[in-house]
Amino acid sequence: MHRSNRGFTLIEIMIVIAIIGIVMTIAAPSFTEYLKKGRRAEVAGLLSEQAQLLERFYSQKNVYTGVAGLSPGNDYYTITSTLTDQTFLLTAVRKAGTSMATDKCGDFTITNTGVRSMVNATAGLTTKDCWGR
Repeated sequence: MHRSNRGFTLIEIMIVIAIIGIVMTIAAPSFTEYLKKGRRAEVAGLLSEQAQLLERFYSQKNVYTGVAGLSPGNDYYTITSTLTDQTFLLTAVRKAGTSMATDKCGDFTITNTGVRSMVNATAGLTTKDCWGR
């Protein structure tokens, strides 16, 4: 009576593990950048919403100071505001200890005139690269 062994050999298992390792090495950086791009879009949207809130308040009161309900940020960015009667500057600063702390786009800013920019960004990046518009 001949008995047939079923299953995988050690070599076959090692080859599969090596292939998975190679695929993960290639895919992980792309996935991480995809997550960062989503987080940048989230904070850019949050800053734009806050700017709209300030503009609505200004259209009613004719000043930016005194507005309530500005967002403090999210898990990855802290939003600070510099308000005067006639101007505002919103800044989203990357939080230390998060995956965005060393992001190439740096910190985001938007002004009452609609100027969007980045602070501490990698040289050569444009506003469109980071703000997505």
